[in-house]
Amino acid sequence: MEIMGSKVVSTKLSQEEYGKLVGLCSASGFTVSKLLKKAILERMKEEPVQAEKKSREQELVVQKPIVAKKQQTQKNTFEKEERFLYY
Repeated sequence: MEIMGSKVVSTKLSQEEYGKLVGLCSASGFTVSKLLKKAILERMKEEPVQAEKKSREQELVVQKPIVAKKQQTQKNTFEKEERFLYY
């Protein structure tokens, strides 16, 4: 059995925020510490999915300017040909 060390996580809350947190904890049957730990661990499980979505969005953003440049180049070529036809 491996013994792992624990780390402490803290945050500053206003009196109002802390009161809401304590109310939430008492309604759910958890201590403040247990509820925060549960929330953090659940968020960490979701994080890889969100990171994958962000990387896909970044790929799309990178590809859009390339397409826009091609369209702009074709438009300029068309305008040049169009000008030539009118002269």
